[in-house]
Amino acid sequence: MSEETFTSFVVIAFNEAANIGRTLEAITALAGLGRYEVIVVNDGSRDRTAGIVADAARRNPRVRLIDLGRNHGRGYARSAGIAAARGDLIATVDADIILPPDWLVRARAALGGHDAVGGTAVPDGDAAYLHERFRLAPRVVGHTTAVTGSNALYRRQVFDLIGFDPALPDGEDVALNHATRQHGLSFATVPGLLVQHIEGKTLRDSLRWLYVSGKGATRQLVTYGRVRPPDLAAGAFAGAAGAGLLMAWWGKPLAGVFIPAALVLAVSVVHVRSRFETPWRQWRRVMAAVAVDGLLLTAYFTGRMTGLAELWRRLPGMTQSHAR
Repeated sequence: MSEETFTSFVVIAFNEAANIGRTLEAITALAGLGRYEVIVVNDGSRDRTAGIVADAARRNPRVRLIDLGRNHGRGYARSAGIAAARGDLIATVDADIILPPDWLVRARAALGGHDAVGGTAVPDGDAAYLHERFRLAPRVVGHTTAVTGSNALYRRQVFDLIGFDPALPDGEDVALNHATRQHGLSFATVPGLLVQHIEGKTLRDSLRWLYVSGKGATRQLVTYGRVRPPDLAAGAFAGAAGAGLLMAWWGKPLAGVFIPAALVLAVSVVHVRSRFETPWRQWRRVMAAVAVDGLLLTAYFTGRMTGLAELWRRLPGMTQSHAR
């Protein structure tokens, strides 16, 4: 594909005033850009995101702002941007992603054998807060989904067949990847194509996000039946929590607290070591990261359990049986 191919970049943003400027600068500085447009969907941000994008649009007429007014969620925001896109190729980019200069050239070349391709975000999404807070060197960890919405390049025809589910507040890219199977589409990760993840969430926001992500992960497990490592960890936590409750019922409350706490600590150690370089000389920062990661994992596991409870209540006949 040549530089004459028209590319639409769809960027979704929610409270990304700290990052959106750098994201737009990286897109407009891409090598081999050719004909392009950048559509930024402001998904109900309460900060200066919309104003920063509006300023960028005044300086560059190829930048457009779609302001949704209120927060609808990732699936709705991506769908709104794609509906407004005019390009032969459509790239989706999150507002906390910095694309390297050669991203489009490499993605376009890889698209020759696929319908959609994407790179790998570093650090991984579930470790972004720890990276920003403790400045540990991140490892490159492959995504469990072939093409994530954070940085992806699609042929226009993909969205003639399938699209992001506007009802999904999260996990919309996972759902899209699963939908490719029945249409015979090919999605692939471009080897070695790395993008910088500069997420700036606070600890409170990260806890809330991981709780919501946990609920979404449970929904995905039930919907698609594909067991991933996070599902195994969540199952272990559920078992540990159940054992803890049993110990408390037997009059051993300390043991009841220790069992799930020990499980969270063990998972946190493994998680931090898998996401970051952890040399002994940085042991203080590593231990602090493990402690904070324990809080984040607890929020995630709580979301998993909440999601399971919500799905259980929706099972056919449950409402009637409770009513009796």
